Amino acid sequence: MTSSVTDPRAARRELLRRRRQQAGSAPAAVESPGKTHDSTNVVSAGLGVAERRMWRIHRLDTASVSHTITLVLSCRGVTAEQLVEGVEATVRGAEVLGSVIVDDDRNNDDNAAAGTPRRVPREASGQWIVPGTRWGLGVSGPGTVAGAGTVAGASATESDGGTAAEVAAHLARTPFDLTAELPIRAWVDGSTLVLSVHHLAVDDTSWPLLLGAILAGRWPGPQPDTPAGPALAAGPSGAADPAGAAGLVAEASPERVARAVEHARRTWAAEGVRYPLTGQLPDSTPEDSWLAPVDEAPGAQLRRDLDPTDLAAFAAFAPTVGGTPNAALVALCAVSTAVLTGADDLVIVVPADNRRPGQSPDRVGYCGNIIPIRFTFDPAGSTEQAMRDAVAAIYAAMEFTDVDFGPILTALRSSGGRFPVTEVMASVRPSPMRHIETPPGVDVNYRSVSSGIAPYPVTLAIELAGPNRAHLEVDYQHGTGDAVAERAADVVSDLLHRIPTDGQQPLSSLIDALTHPRFRQ
Repeated sequence: MTSSVTDPRAARRELLRRRRQQAGSAPAAVESPGKTHDSTNVVSAGLGVAERRMWRIHRLDTASVSHTITLVLSCRGVTAEQLVEGVEATVRGAEVLGSVIVDDDRNNDDNAAAGTPRRVPREASGQWIVPGTRWGLGVSGPGTVAGAGTVAGASATESDGGTAAEVAAHLARTPFDLTAELPIRAWVDGSTLVLSVHHLAVDDTSWPLLLGAILAGRWPGPQPDTPAGPALAAGPSGAADPAGAAGLVAEASPERVARAVEHARRTWAAEGVRYPLTGQLPDSTPEDSWLAPVDEAPGAQLRRDLDPTDLAAFAAFAPTVGGTPNAALVALCAVSTAVLTGADDLVIVVPADNRRPGQSPDRVGYCGNIIPIRFTFDPAGSTEQAMRDAVAAIYAAMEFTDVDFGPILTALRSSGGRFPVTEVMASVRPSPMRHIETPPGVDVNYRSVSSGIAPYPVTLAIELAGPNRAHLEVDYQHGTGDAVAERAADVVSDLLHRIPTDGQQPLSSLIDALTHPRFRQ
């Protein structure tokens, strides 16, 4: 066993603990109540509720790259000049991309009240490295000057100027200084575009607007107030009241928060919840447990395409257990985790969209929420019943998707509780290119690039590219998830195939069927 003196993760946790104590603030994932107008219950902070939660996490560890999203888009029918024009127009048009964060605790140049982080527009420009062929924004290569592509006074990220794949790998592992540079870096090499964006500026519901504008080569203009987006396709989100401008978003009422906290204490925050991968109870102190949101580790990702025929059969099966196809896919991840770990009582965290009216993607970048869900399974019961129970648990938890994770954590911590068990995440999300209408004659292929950091020991992410087209990404931490990553991909693929036809079989029989050597650790 590695001693705490030489364990880099232990050293990092100690550093973050000291930073938090020096700041004298709440833990990074806890959302302190925003300033509100009594008559409207509207938050007057510059960032949205979820954005402020992510900003606190970022401030606690600004060297982290776990929230850096990097894509490589290989385009046909588009020139380098057109891609550059599209990037520049989108950065000018989207407030979330063309601004830095001013935090009055650190930078009081606008004399605003302390504790109101907000976006402030900043001019930035890219530079042609090879005229007509190679261009960078926020990244420099051979022949560029320091600072090209960043706001005044900030240095550009150095790149070796190699292939787009090499630049993408470099950018994916380079942290953002959100107070000094834009939350986007771009690299154009011929018809290939590398985009690296901080999660504070983008989420699953804003990709269509931003990528669509880049590929169209123009900004579509001011965006109308955006209706509330669906929860992570697992069920309808709670009602949200409209607000007039970005950052002025109605928070859940105290009554809604209290109900969400009560649900948490009955389910995922109850005593006795074990880590599914090890079967162990938490052994840290309640206070130390609140470092969990930043307890990331080096990791890797593997990808597995899912069979289109199996996806179609599974989508047809979903209504028989009371769910949408996406809800059933989340349930599939839960059942897969039970098969992988042997746990019949486990908690999985699921990201969900919580975009509200008034939060258009050009003004509010991140609207994500975290929904922990507790699943219990009866191995003697049928597989269909296990899926039905899992879907019911998902919908029960999604009832509170309109209540931000932060206030729930605040209530739990203030009563002496611990941070919930968050060892496995399950995600069902659209592809960044889904629902984007490309111009005539333009064809785009994309791939995501891992940052080399995994925030959870294991993440099962199913990315939907279109009807009956999807792939599975298994992100895992080295030293924790390595042993189950390949097996997880096999189990998810196999269960996707088996569940629609073996639903009446006992869950234990299905688990026994997965004792084939390829599933053994």
